[in-house]
Amino acid sequence: MRAISVHLDDASAARLDSLRQTLGLSQSEVVQAGLALLQRQAVSPAALAERLGLIGCFSSGDPGSGPTSHGRNHSAVLRQKLSRQLQQQRQITPRSAI
Repeated sequence: MRAISVHLDDASAARLDSLRQTLGLSQSEVVQAGLALLQRQAVSPAALAERLGLIGCFSSGDPGSGPTSHGRNHSAVLRQKLSRQLQQQRQITPRSAI
C-alpha cells in the first residue's frame, strides 16, 4: 500500500474527523470510501448532458421555423445547401457558357 500526504484546510479536516468518528472508520478508510463514491458517480460529459436532457433540446433552425436539428439531419441539410448553390450558379451563368 502507498502512503500519501494530503493538506486540508481547517474546515475539511474537521469534516474528515467528524466523518471518521460518526462512521467509526480511520482517516484512510474515509478517504478511500470518498474516492470510491466519487468514482461511481463520475459521469462523462456526454452522458451527463444526455441525463440532463440537454442533447437534442436546442433547435439549430431559424426562430419560428419549427424544431430542426442540423446534427441529426446533416445529410439532408447539406444536399439542400448544395442544390441551392447549384441553382444560383445556373441562374447567374448563361446556358451557352455551361
